[in-house]
Amino acid sequence: MATVKTGGRGLEALLGATLDVQETVYIPRLKTHFTVKALTSDEMRRINERATIPNTRGEKKVDNELLNSLFIAKGCVEPEFSNKALIQHYGAVDDVECVTKALLPGEIGKVLQAVLNVSGFGDEEEMVEDAKN
Repeated sequence: MATVKTGGRGLEALLGATLDVQETVYIPRLKTHFTVKALTSDEMRRINERATIPNTRGEKKVDNELLNSLFIAKGCVEPEFSNKALIQHYGAVDDVECVTKALLPGEIGKVLQAVLNVSGFGDEEEMVEDAKN
């Protein structure tokens, strides 16, 4: 007969965990911090679906620029790229276009990396080191 183990550290960690994880990233040009949040699996799936576009031959391909902007638009808590005044200020049509009009390419990369890190896609070596400590 198989024994069922209960009360393991992994189980305890999951029972006490939340998916509401945030961190800040500093943007030197703006002299301010942005707050980003972890994206859920469902949010990431919807973002990937939205960024997957059929080409003229009907083949589906991911638009990486759109994908990155969607990750930032949906993962950035402060500032909110969906803010109507911000969208209007940059002459954008929506939050996704606002990302590319408001941020420089390097800033997009920095904020994107923060969203991915907080969503669990961080540097594996760093995560292993953290787990050891």
